Amino acid sequence: MSSGLYIHVPICASRCIYCDFYSTTLRGVEESYADAVLREARNHPARTSCIQGEIRTLYLGGGTPSQLGGRTLHRLLDGLSRTFDLSHLEEATLEVNPEDVTETFADELTAGGSAINRVSIGVQSFCDEELRFLRRRHNAAKPAEAIRILRRHGIGNVSIDLMYGLPLQTLRSWEHSIDTALALGTQHISAYCLSVEEGTPLARMTEKKDDALQLPDDETCIAMAALLREKLRAAGFVQYEISNYALPGFHSRHNSAYWDGTPYLGLGPGAHSYDGVATRYWNDANLSLYINKEWNACNSFPVHEEHLTPVDVRNERVMLGLRTRRGISEEWVEGFSDTVARYIGRGLLTRENGHLRLTEAGLNLGDEITRELFVSDANERE
Repeated sequence: MSSGLYIHVPICASRCIYCDFYSTTLRGVEESYADAVLREARNHPARTSCIQGEIRTLYLGGGTPSQLGGRTLHRLLDGLSRTFDLSHLEEATLEVNPEDVTETFADELTAGGSAINRVSIGVQSFCDEELRFLRRRHNAAKPAEAIRILRRHGIGNVSIDLMYGLPLQTLRSWEHSIDTALALGTQHISAYCLSVEEGTPLARMTEKKDDALQLPDDETCIAMAALLREKLRAAGFVQYEISNYALPGFHSRHNSAYWDGTPYLGLGPGAHSYDGVATRYWNDANLSLYINKEWNACNSFPVHEEHLTPVDVRNERVMLGLRTRRGISEEWVEGFSDTVARYIGRGLLTRENGHLRLTEAGLNLGDEITRELFVSDANERE
């Protein structure tokens, strides 16, 4: 048995217009945040149930973890290694924004050695006009400099996040972003189609029906996804999950564990945990409360708990499994033979070695197919 450890860092210098993850622009709290994470690591009520066996992966996500600065990150990682046995780590990922990666940042992060052996860079686009629209702080040239700095400090495993379906974006500008990412020698690319999430600045902009905000139509987004798959496949990348592509051996082990149902412990405000069976935990999304030492008097930050039914677990396995290249075991969709046969007949599902997975055409209809394979009632098809 193995487990994962996730640290949520909900601190950003500014908010991107599309993001609905919990984060705040609260400043001057970096050290207090690190102290609070280490307190929670010692006292989390689900620590025993979610840490089972060796911790194989560590992931610092956000928010913008690099906003903590190299010195605070180093201290946080050192404290975690004193609380947990991290000697079996296979992968330790740090999310960064390009503008945060300086020589000083890298020096402080890696001083005396660092657990971090993989970095995920939030690039989104290599076109300055698109970056300005998204309210990103970096320009198109900055990611290349960040990657050079990281490699000089011994971190050669780099992932890049890209986005398509943006206003102002064309197939040509999207191709430029893909080509630039490949030219930088990255081993992993995560690519997401822009979605309008409730409560974000982007949602408010679309509600005003601004003529300047023209999102690409579905056909254009499908063409962008097809172009991405074509170019990355030609470059030797494998699409191992709907939004994730990697050179052989460079898939995200931590995120793959989420899709496989591996237990993990999440620390930080807004973080989630899972015991690998049927219980999910999550923290209040409140940084100000989290760094308040008063909660330490009861030795536990408020943690919520949800017990999944067998139907919940089954549906989640189907949903997450169909996102991956491996797919799902046919036993998970017993009783849906007619639906499965129909999608196989349409070339949207394929059967291989007792598993069902989405075809390339099926990837564009993944949500629809998944919904049809859901069990909607606890007494149905059990």
